[in-house]
Amino acid sequence: MENSSPMFPHSDTPLSRGFTLIEVMLVVVIILIAAGMAVPMLSGSSDAAQMRDAVRSTIRLSRYARSMAILNQADCTLSFSTNRITLAGTEGTLAERRISDKITIADFENLAKEDRRDTDEDEEGKKVIFYPTGMNDGFEVTLEDEDGRSHTIKCNPITGKVTTDED
Repeated sequence: MENSSPMFPHSDTPLSRGFTLIEVMLVVVIILIAAGMAVPMLSGSSDAAQMRDAVRSTIRLSRYARSMAILNQADCTLSFSTNRITLAGTEGTLAERRISDKITIADFENLAKEDRRDTDEDEEGKKVIFYPTGMNDGFEVTLEDEDGRSHTIKCNPITGKVTTDED
């Protein structure tokens, strides 16, 4: 007896039978190869994004330090330490930004100090003071990641303008 159900019509044409197991497996293999090539490419962009974020955080915090010193008419201190940038004012800590563990402060220079370059391992020397007049000590800090990519951020002591250069 032939199954003549209208819900499941029987057809012998090759196009109506669906995909074979080999076709499905071939598509899965192609997708896995594409995903395997995409993951290493994305990990490099993650490191670059962390560096970009650290540079932008440094710039933003420097601009914020100048603004807060002017608004509060009090000195503000921007401190650079391992994996952290802190802004302190008379009321205490105003802002704090964490930097990725993969990024280090390769070089720091306070433009107002006599010895300028901070060669000590001591974190105490990596400070910049922003004054109520809008001026600051001025600084130049170089951030470097594990792959050797670095960015130098400079702050003009008179205008407070913050610029960055790619090394």
